[in-house]
Amino acid sequence: MFLPRGVLSAFGFAILFHAQVFADNTATVGVYYETLNLTCKGFFIDQLLPAYNQAPDRITVKLVPFGKTVVNSTVPLTFTCEHGERECEGLKIHSCAIAHVQDQTSLLNLAECTIRNQTDPQARLTECATYLGIEVSPIEDCAMSTNGSQLLKLNGDKTKELNPPLTDLPTITLNGRQDEQQQLLTNLWNEICKVLQPKPLSCPLLESRSSG
Repeated sequence: MFLPRGVLSAFGFAILFHAQVFADNTATVGVYYETLNLTCKGFFIDQLLPAYNQAPDRITVKLVPFGKTVVNSTVPLTFTCEHGERECEGLKIHSCAIAHVQDQTSLLNLAECTIRNQTDPQARLTECATYLGIEVSPIEDCAMSTNGSQLLKLNGDKTKELNPPLTDLPTITLNGRQDEQQQLLTNLWNEICKVLQPKPLSCPLLESRSSG
């Protein structure tokens, strides 16, 4: 069956329109952080989780725990973390949690819970995972093995890919861009709203961020 050219054109336009709306329908937030940095802790508690909970089906979060950690050697993998060995332990736990917790909401709740108290990262992981109903053994086993070190090294590679390079913590990207860093750190939901189309009802009345 053949359709008139005008019908085909209208159909094609509808597909393109739908594709454009779909492309703008989500926001991707990258978080480059350390587990013992107080500003990172505050961002998770005051900005990231509250913003994500506004529209969890519209926001993808990419956690990259590494920060200003230094890779000392590769065989075997050893690290110097900005706040000492306890932070290295916490960073490995977060790296393993990202690899093993597939549900994004569960992962973010676990990351937020653990970063609140890093006095004993291993004990805090057990406490938070138990409270949230997350299986803790795969994360623990990963963090205490070479897998944890390898995952942390991969996060270091991702951190090095930032352009401009990481200087402050946390560093936040929105759809791959670091523009308006201060606003991202202090008013994340408003910045997310600028790139979401159509906007959730909870968004303030703001102009959309230019795509150029």
